[in-house]
Amino acid sequence: MQKMMYAANLHAPNDLRYEQVPIPELGAEDVLVKVSACGVCGSDIPRVLTQGTYHFPTIPGHEFGGTITEVGESVSKDIIGKRVAVIPLIPCRTCKFCEVGQFALCEHYDFLGSRNDGGFAEYVKVPEKNLVFVPDNVDEESVAFLEPISVALHVVSNNEVKVGEDVAVYGLGAIGIFVAQWAKAFGAAHVFAIDLDPKKVAVAKEMGLVDAICSAEEDAEAIIKEKTNGNGLDAVFEASGAGVVFNQAIALLKSGGRMGLVGRPTKSLEITNPTYEKILRGQITIKGTWSFEFKRLPHNAWDIALEALSSGKIKTAPIISHRLPLSKTYDAVKIMADHSEFFYKILIEPALDEK
Repeated sequence: MQKMMYAANLHAPNDLRYEQVPIPELGAEDVLVKVSACGVCGSDIPRVLTQGTYHFPTIPGHEFGGTITEVGESVSKDIIGKRVAVIPLIPCRTCKFCEVGQFALCEHYDFLGSRNDGGFAEYVKVPEKNLVFVPDNVDEESVAFLEPISVALHVVSNNEVKVGEDVAVYGLGAIGIFVAQWAKAFGAAHVFAIDLDPKKVAVAKEMGLVDAICSAEEDAEAIIKEKTNGNGLDAVFEASGAGVVFNQAIALLKSGGRMGLVGRPTKSLEITNPTYEKILRGQITIKGTWSFEFKRLPHNAWDIALEALSSGKIKTAPIISHRLPLSKTYDAVKIMADHSEFFYKILIEPALDEK
């Protein structure tokens, strides 16, 4: 008889059940990861509550890591017991984008947590190629952040932030706060980390982002103009998903400036005529970024992200607001959807159900 585990299993939109399901059976090149922590991403809110996944039932959750407990027949048993982060994207490796290493644009990809079972479970089946082995000094909670940290690295590198530039990040969710930290690590002179929530701004300042601004209490435009001597910004990142920010951010860019889009708007985006004119006359570059880099050469983005996490260049602990057991996964999603209490990053930790 197949062994069982607990999981938060999505049977239909808004039908997430904490229940027993079979522990996955491994293919020859798979490993079984016992989940230590899985982050709840903003994209999990519509996925769980309204839009659903690509088939039912599906176990959501794509920001996770844990310990290898079992391996397929083609995988060395020497890695059993190793701690890992998991790359959730499973590219086809045969389409025209995969052939040149652009796995984020794969035409036939699989994805743990939306197209296949993910990290809101005690155990997950993962291809060996999707493992990132982590050093002992990286704690189990931090491992769950490696996916959003890698996304943020992709955003900043994709928009070519340079030493000495003045940069702003609108929206201090997990991706935004990591984009801001990466911009600082890339050598930006000023990183204006902007959010409406004073608590998130306070956390940003605690993490060393001294130019963080609460736009509900301060005039962000005036502060930026003062600190840049009226020159404006070299680059701005829209990580809030708020339509009004697009126009505000473009107005603050220098001619020849760059806008990086990563926030996903929930309402229609209206571009005003002055904004459109500024894009034309200022020859503004607007670049979207999706997912993370996965190619191994010439640089491995996940290894770079792991080194930054291990060295303390990128910090995670201050943004953890909740640690909830697996049985409370639906509650976590509802907290984020309803804003019923302050949250920053919510982690699901299956071991908490055992206490």
